[in-house]
Amino acid sequence: MLGIIIVLVLMVMGGLIAFLGDKIGSKVGKKRLTLFGLRPKYTSIIVTIISGTLISFFTVAVMAVVNENIRVALFGLNKLKGEMNELNREIADKNKQLDEGKMLLARRTDEYNKMNERAIGMSKELDQVESQRASMENRLSSVQKAYDKAQTDVNASAAEIDKLEKTRNELNGNIKKLDHERASLMNNIASIREGTVVYRTGQVVGTGIIGAGLSRTQASAALDALLNHVNTDLRTRMNVKDKNATVMRVSQNTFEEAASELVNSKSDKVVRIVSAGNIMVGEPVVVDFAIYDNRKIFNSGAVILSAPLSSYDKGANNQGRILMFLHDVNRLARDKGVLFDPLTGNIGQLNAQELTDVIRQVNEYGGNCILTAVAKRDIYTEGPLVIDVHVEKVEE
Repeated sequence: MLGIIIVLVLMVMGGLIAFLGDKIGSKVGKKRLTLFGLRPKYTSIIVTIISGTLISFFTVAVMAVVNENIRVALFGLNKLKGEMNELNREIADKNKQLDEGKMLLARRTDEYNKMNERAIGMSKELDQVESQRASMENRLSSVQKAYDKAQTDVNASAAEIDKLEKTRNELNGNIKKLDHERASLMNNIASIREGTVVYRTGQVVGTGIIGAGLSRTQASAALDALLNHVNTDLRTRMNVKDKNATVMRVSQNTFEEAASELVNSKSDKVVRIVSAGNIMVGEPVVVDFAIYDNRKIFNSGAVILSAPLSSYDKGANNQGRILMFLHDVNRLARDKGVLFDPLTGNIGQLNAQELTDVIRQVNEYGGNCILTAVAKRDIYTEGPLVIDVHVEKVEE
């Protein structure tokens, strides 16, 4: 609508300019005025051009003063273009975050589906327990009737009565046991529905270093000591008051296989105790072993990675490019053999203060710098990756 109004105004002003220019030129021509010593004919033409130019100028000026959109169209296009480019970059960043959120949602949905399947399985077990309980109650009712009949029958033998009493007590005990199992299953189903997971599959529960060249007896004793230590830590984490409680389980076959791998090993071993499945609140932690050679990966002071900040995504800000550099350091250390967290994939990272100092230095240099990651101490297979990041300004 605004564009149509502007076109109509320009058409009207064009006609008015032509009319006024002609009138002014005609009057100047009739009066035979001269300008700069020119003939009246040329003076008339010049006055007509100048008057038309001035009227056009004032028309546009008045429209610019009256309407903000015209001012923007005349003088603010470059600024608008810059703002549009910035908005497009922000949209691209938000789309990237949206994609990451969708991936995380897919993983959470998959975990929920698995838990739901487990809950369905337990519901089926609960139905079976209920069926068995009902069957035993029917049997108990029959026994009770037989018992009552036996009590009233003076010819019934005492032995038969004793036998029936034992059967009744047995059935009562079974019913109580089934009631306990039913309550336990109901609690487990409620935990699964609520998603109260203490440890996830593959999560590291504890870690230890076991020396090389052990006999079978020594290897078994070392694993026992590590399991006892981790069990003590778990009791504290899970707030278990009983100091003698065993909150962790490992199968005998798993234990024997791990001990065999440690016997007469040529190097020290990193032994990780990991969760064998998703562990709910109230369940014992069923674990497995993951065993690795404990090698020195980086010497103290060794340069792990050095790269100019400008080699990373130009569209990202300085903080984003620093995080890309740290991601590359993490990946390189992982490729070299430093163990990572199975859930997050991380090996190590700068603390908040160190990261803030690096960002501040990079900003002071305007991003024209080289980042160098250096090992703070000797780094072994077990990790973690403890580093310093040096920031070196690049002279332009």
